[in-house]
Amino acid sequence: MAIVLSADDWPPYIGANLPDNGILSRVVSAAFARSGVTVRYRFMPNNRSLQSARNGMVDGSLGWAPSPDRLQDLLYTKPVLSARMVFFQQRSHVVSWTQLAELSGMRIGITIGNYYSDEFDRLVRQGVLHTDGAADDLSNFRKLLARRIDLFPIEEEVGLFLLGRHFSRAETAKLQHSQPFWLAPLHVVIWKKHPHGAELIDRFNRGLLAIQRSGELARLVQETRQACLRSTQSGAEPE
Repeated sequence: MAIVLSADDWPPYIGANLPDNGILSRVVSAAFARSGVTVRYRFMPNNRSLQSARNGMVDGSLGWAPSPDRLQDLLYTKPVLSARMVFFQQRSHVVSWTQLAELSGMRIGITIGNYYSDEFDRLVRQGVLHTDGAADDLSNFRKLLARRIDLFPIEEEVGLFLLGRHFSRAETAKLQHSQPFWLAPLHVVIWKKHPHGAELIDRFNRGLLAIQRSGELARLVQETRQACLRSTQSGAEPE
């Protein structure tokens, strides 16, 4: 069986130009392969990637946390990896907090189409948290450096990768990140109306369990992380 999964560049986990298409992509391919499923990735922008899975243009997608809205159209596998969601902020303007509600009054940059946890979403709806949307993560980092926002929530490793790839050392040195506010589970999702949806979920879950038990998953994560890191270090420092 062969399937197509939509994917958005989210380095080092997912990326068209990353070794093995990134950490998460390599693990997903390996888990499906254990159950006789071949995966091809179709890369597209963030919102289109999710929407294409929700409307059946592709078989599914990867790297998504569950939300009430998404569960209407998508079947979820067991979680593959966990994402450490943190707030990046200016070193010269550190915001201390223990509960998300304490961030009321802060300008929080978000990437349109992303989900930042049930609690975060609830506090936004209640008017406790105030957000400022941007089209992508790089735009939010630029806004943070320009002090147009106070905080930017993003997965820790993704944030550090983007800073290392697209910003100068001087710019990166101006920023730091907080403790995690959410450990987001990353899943493969399959279109809910897919004729083989339940079978694909079952095949993936069995394959995932097999590579977890054998130690292959940990090895793949480590190998691909190191390969992605080398690919970043090989590039020249931005001006």
